Amino acid sequence: MKALNLLFVLLAIFVFDTAFSHQKKSAETTVLFNKQSNKLEVMHRFYLHDTEHAVQKLFNKKADILDSKQTQQQFAKYVSQQFFARDLSEQALILNNVGYEVDGKFFWVYQEANLPENIQGIKLFNGTLRNLWPTQVNMVNIEGKGKVRTLYFSHHKNWLIAKF
Repeated sequence: MKALNLLFVLLAIFVFDTAFSHQKKSAETTVLFNKQSNKLEVMHRFYLHDTEHAVQKLFNKKADILDSKQTQQQFAKYVSQQFFARDLSEQALILNNVGYEVDGKFFWVYQEANLPENIQGIKLFNGTLRNLWPTQVNMVNIEGKGKVRTLYFSHHKNWLIAKF
């Protein structure tokens, strides 16, 4: 009987550990219209666990997002090649890479652009990690232009629009 109880406890620990250590397959981006800096600030937040798996698929099996500045830089560059912004007249907003960092259980990538005058809306594309995992969901919160607007990029949703 003790052996059976021990088996159930071990099985429960395995199931619990497996359920909570898998990839989230989601990311969050904040697009902030910052009137003080006159910049459009973009902050991408990824779970480290997801990025660990992603860099090994994107770059090589030995890629290390935690301890390799080269891998971190590669991933930040990859993110910048997967996220685009336009105004409603299809004019591209040129995003400059500002930096990246590991912070707790997250990997952050930062970009910015000059704020266009009298912008009435924004058109965004966020394909980050969606080419690796079809179930990836990228949530984008748009702040600093009235109420917060949220866009969800998943499956075949490519360019989405938020109007102000």
